Amino acid sequence: MARDLLRLGLEPVESGEGTHAMSLLLAANAPALAVVDWDLPGCGGPELCRRLRSQRRSRPPYIILLTPSAEQAGEGFEAGADDCIQAAAGGHELQARIVAARRLAALA
Repeated sequence: MARDLLRLGLEPVESGEGTHAMSLLLAANAPALAVVDWDLPGCGGPELCRRLRSQRRSRPPYIILLTPSAEQAGEGFEAGADDCIQAAAGGHELQARIVAARRLAALA
């Protein structure tokens, strides 16, 4: 996936642990877009979304939450995700949603 993001002109920053991802997303130079897995160890995706939204940053990242199934999308949106996509979805769908998120960010 990192290679696909590079082709989109993005510089991926990876983290395999929720607490570390949280610190990356709260940093002064935080990415404007985050693709977050539901099952991150230490702090899962929904909890990470809730914590980020509670920090009341002036410009929180746009969060795409990868859900285990479509049924979890509602919980993801309630937690503060801007978009939810099933983790099993194809890479093309994720890329399309990233492109759409970048368009939305340009409007803000």
